[in-house]
Amino acid sequence: MKYILLWTNPQNSPFIYFGEGSAVFENKTCQWKNCYVTGNRNYLGDYSEFDVIVFNGPQLLPLVNLYDLPKKRFVTQKYVYANIESAAIYPICSDRWNNFFNWTWTYRLDSDSVWGYISVKNATGHVIGPKEVMNWINLSDMDDIDENLKLKLKSKKKLVAWFVSNCDTLSLREEYVKDVQQELQKYNLDVDIFGSCGKHQCPRDIMPRCLDVLKRDYYFYFAFENAISQDYVTEKILYALNSNTVPVVYGGANYSRFMPEGSYLNAREMTPLILARKMFAISRNIEMYYMYFRWKKYYSYHFRHETPDTDDYCNFCAMINNEYLMKTTTIYEHFNKWWTANDSCFLKNDKYLYDDKK
Repeated sequence: MKYILLWTNPQNSPFIYFGEGSAVFENKTCQWKNCYVTGNRNYLGDYSEFDVIVFNGPQLLPLVNLYDLPKKRFVTQKYVYANIESAAIYPICSDRWNNFFNWTWTYRLDSDSVWGYISVKNATGHVIGPKEVMNWINLSDMDDIDENLKLKLKSKKKLVAWFVSNCDTLSLREEYVKDVQQELQKYNLDVDIFGSCGKHQCPRDIMPRCLDVLKRDYYFYFAFENAISQDYVTEKILYALNSNTVPVVYGGANYSRFMPEGSYLNAREMTPLILARKMFAISRNIEMYYMYFRWKKYYSYHFRHETPDTDDYCNFCAMINNEYLMKTTTIYEHFNKWWTANDSCFLKNDKYLYDDKK
């Protein structure tokens, strides 16, 4: 049995989804089911007996304030930094954590074990991404979409939707959207905002129905992140990609690691004026719109937890069962520089990055 100690509060998200014991690995039918998770530091008599100790990134500061860090360290153990939240919201600004963590388990694609939201498969069902270097088929080499998909896309009548409940974000996405709305007024169009930040309602318990509306009615969907961080791409793009809708992204990722060129629009690469103009033009040119769906013949998008081979809990347990990795000594000498962008410790709100607002 491999033992995992959750040093930070196991009742806090996302650790709460571990539960206690090995059930999480058994229920997910992981290849390796011999991992045991607990938040009880005395479960084995002494925390030195655990194979790995995992620290939840958002809870690091309370640990320091309460002097609640391990008092002794054992060379055979792995200390793991885990975080699925943006580094911009939870930056590491102190050098206290340098030479502390052996492994990272985060949404970053260069983590030792990725804890993300999305998996990409090719036409044969093999997992191919996301990863730092993707070898996508060029758009010009892709076939046209079939007549059945064309028929579905022709039913769309509305320009763009946005499902959102957080109305005050570090990324200032809401400010960008306001500017887009002003530009769309020139065309007698608007952004249909669903949730507590808009006029339309879409409770989480009826999300499948909302996605049906997205698939039937909307040309575009705003997949806007609440913070700007490297590789921070959440499930938002899946709403669009799996609902026959073109995602308009807004975040800090290199999106070519997640989607092929020609399948999305990147709002941070254009002004609100240009984005509004481009969405309007594409929505009025159905042949141009069709091209944004050529990828569907070659790739598919999934939640990572859908299958054991992409599930992050399964992969973490497999990593602990890798004897070579466990015996190899690694340490993040400059963890703060790895995790935190240069300006994250100083800028709490930065205007979205473009120069003109014509």
